[in-house]
Amino acid sequence: MQIKEELRKNLAEKRNGIAFKSFKDKSILENVISLSDYYEAEAVLCYVSFRSEIDTTAIINRALSDGKTVAVPYCENKQGSMSFYKISSLSELKTGAFGISEPDINFNKRLEVPEKSIIIVPGLSFDRKGYRIGYGGGYYDRFLSLNRAKSVGLCYDELLCVNIPTENHDVPVDTVVTDKQTLLISGGENGL
Repeated sequence: MQIKEELRKNLAEKRNGIAFKSFKDKSILENVISLSDYYEAEAVLCYVSFRSEIDTTAIINRALSDGKTVAVPYCENKQGSMSFYKISSLSELKTGAFGISEPDINFNKRLEVPEKSIIIVPGLSFDRKGYRIGYGGGYYDRFLSLNRAKSVGLCYDELLCVNIPTENHDVPVDTVVTDKQTLLISGGENGL
């Protein structure tokens, strides 16, 4: 979809220039851990941030210190299959494809996703309906369509879009968290 590609490029450039990034990342962490979905979750499935993405290392470390099971993604193939593997520390990660940190699948154990789980979903942008502009691989859409974990999209407030063009396979998140607000989408935190 040509419109999505152009939007993806523009949003990536805008995100690369985010001002006060570390302050905004900290605000997003505070908003995530204040969610009742986070509080009630037995497991937190979280991407490992890369380049100008919202820093998720603080979320991962906080979830570990809160005694939650933490798992990070491993992309199994180029067809969009992804699994999550348990970690007990960020030091267990290794550098994978494209320089992205990932679990060592020979050391870390694959997670069978418990019912009370949240998944932290990356994206360049989200809209108020929970749809996102990701990176075009479809990994998270496939995973979300097969699992019942509560999904939380992270986004800088200035990158929220009014309406993101969608396709049939796109799966919206339940909640969008920014540095300034929390948007509860249908099926979100309190079933709103």
